[in-house]
Amino acid sequence: MSLHNRLTLSIMLASIAVLGTVSWLVFEFNRERIYANQQDRVELIAEILENGLRTLMIEGRGKEFQRFIESLVAEDIEAVRIFTENGTILNSSVPGEAGRRIPGRYLKAYSSGPGRSLYYVEQRDGREVYSHIVSIKNDLLCQKCHGAKDTIRGILDVELSGRVAEQKVAGAGRRILLVAAAAVALLFVIVRRVTGRLVEQPVSAALEKIRQSPAGDALPHRTAGQDELALLLAGIDAIDAELTKARDDLSRCTIDKNLHVERMASIGELAAAVAHGIKNPLAGISGALQVLAEDFPADSPRKEIAGEVLKEIGRLDTAVKDLLFFARPPELSLIPTDVRAIIEKVRNTLDPEASRQNVKITSVSDNISEIMVDPEQMEKALISIAAHCIQSMDRGGELAVAARQDGPGGNVEITISDTGRGIPEEKVGDVFKPFFSTKHSGTGLGLAISRNIIESHKGTVTFESREGRGSTFRIVLGRG
Repeated sequence: MSLHNRLTLSIMLASIAVLGTVSWLVFEFNRERIYANQQDRVELIAEILENGLRTLMIEGRGKEFQRFIESLVAEDIEAVRIFTENGTILNSSVPGEAGRRIPGRYLKAYSSGPGRSLYYVEQRDGREVYSHIVSIKNDLLCQKCHGAKDTIRGILDVELSGRVAEQKVAGAGRRILLVAAAAVALLFVIVRRVTGRLVEQPVSAALEKIRQSPAGDALPHRTAGQDELALLLAGIDAIDAELTKARDDLSRCTIDKNLHVERMASIGELAAAVAHGIKNPLAGISGALQVLAEDFPADSPRKEIAGEVLKEIGRLDTAVKDLLFFARPPELSLIPTDVRAIIEKVRNTLDPEASRQNVKITSVSDNISEIMVDPEQMEKALISIAAHCIQSMDRGGELAVAARQDGPGGNVEITISDTGRGIPEEKVGDVFKPFFSTKHSGTGLGLAISRNIIESHKGTVTFESREGRGSTFRIVLGRG
């Protein structure tokens, strides 16, 4: 059974128990009031008859009393009779009873409390009968005709049928049952909707999120007798297991990263030491070769060879400088700078190479506030990125540089896009790695150095590329 159905059933059972108890108490209260009303009615009828009898006796019309009691008999009045203390019936609304002896049970009931009013209920032929017995005293008015010998002149007995009371009780029971059934039905609808909204929907949404998470594969499918709460607990256990695994993996990654950082620091120190060791000899070799080349005749093959060697030494010197910059980047010198001026310098620097590659450079800049950057290092980073784009367009194309600001005082975004050959999707994540290059020339450190410079300015750089459609670098800088 689902959690929704189980919760609804539990609430409904508890509600039915409460409503049943309340309905029973209300029914009992109404039943007691109906029976109390019957007692009041039979007492009222007895009082009316007693007063009527006295009136007739005072007026000397005692013989008319039989017709009087017969006229008062209604549908629910079983009998009205007057009998003596020894049990002889004087008058009765039941034909043929006058002159007979009263049944022993009435005389016995009267004998239990002579001289006073008596009310009792008895079962007769499967139904209730309400009786009220009243002693008619021989007062002064009665003594004028009957003398003062007797204390009691007679006993008045009024019997009222319980059929009307039973009908009223049954009607009250039906009404209470109908109201309780309607209340249960309405309560069921309300409980169903409320539990659906407050329980089923949130639990189902939580289970769906768990299924969509990495822990969802470990979540079992619901079986018979298993509700959503059990599945939710299983999902929490699966998430806990997944978090434990992720925590262990993160701990291992942190250790590996720390080892990698320490290794890279050592490599950086080693690279800086090697670069320093190479830089000075290269300078000496280059100077010596230039001196020797001056002694070669202009048409000598040796002079051409010396020129090629000097060119390669220049490439080595560039590689050493890039390696030193990557291993030990210089400290930033932040000053308020106009980004548009840096872009213009980049364009002027790369114009000759772009012309040789048949590449057109366009630039668009909004009105941008000055930001805190190191202009020399930022220029170096943008030149390296733009040069990479130009070199990817070996058949010509267009290099677009754009700069904009997210409102006054907001971040500055610089985009550099080309229409070159692009790179495969699986290599997009490698472009900023050291020594990654799509060209046969270059050190492969340019883009890695550019990213380090931008990130040292607390900026970000991202790369997008589609093979055969070109590439885009997006740089975001804060005002600092």
